[in-house]
Amino acid sequence: MEEFIIAGQPVSILSKTDIDREIDKAALDRREADFRGKNLKFLSLAEKNLDYGINLENSWISGNVFLADTTINGSINMANAAIDGSFFFGRGKLMGDLLLQNAKIGQTINMVGLNITGSVNFSQAKICGFISLAKAVILGDVDFRRVEVSDYCKDELTIKGDIFLKSAQINGFLDLSEATASGMVCLENALIRRSLLAKNLIVQDSLSLKNSLYNKDYIDFSGIPTEKILQ
Repeated sequence: MEEFIIAGQPVSILSKTDIDREIDKAALDRREADFRGKNLKFLSLAEKNLDYGINLENSWISGNVFLADTTINGSINMANAAIDGSFFFGRGKLMGDLLLQNAKIGQTINMVGLNITGSVNFSQAKICGFISLAKAVILGDVDFRRVEVSDYCKDELTIKGDIFLKSAQINGFLDLSEATASGMVCLENALIRRSLLAKNLIVQDSLSLKNSLYNKDYIDFSGIPTEKILQ
């Protein structure tokens, strides 16, 4: 445990040693790693195979979350969490749900090629920079209701607030109702087996559906200007 002074107040932050110790103990106890309400400098678990999930509900991470090529045999709960950096979980496997409702992400979320056996919940999350689930395979549902994705700006760098689901496969529903994207929403070449809902989606650029497959009997694009929908 390390202590820092932030805004004039002492704050205890878990070190990498603390994080690794909890993950190892959780495996021995056959339970998820419990970081609920904790403060972490970062979370780096690249190329790992975890037997159980990770609970980061109500936590604060001052740096990045990096889970490249990792397999997690359980869920990730980051509901109400705050991540000052970015979240990368590309090319991995999640044998459970990914829960990020009401989370705040300071930079991008990149989950390209991720395989998820459960569902994804980003409802009411706030993200600066893009969200990407391009080429992801999701056996459950994807909930983006009321998510807010805005541009990430630093010095002369600007990353548009896009939502990328290009070439994704979603076995359940995709719900973008009342979501806001300062860039585009890309569903090109995506497969959505159940309903596609985007009622009152606010998108600055366009909603691109080119070459996507979805059940046209279960769609709702009401409230979106027709000129912003690219078929």
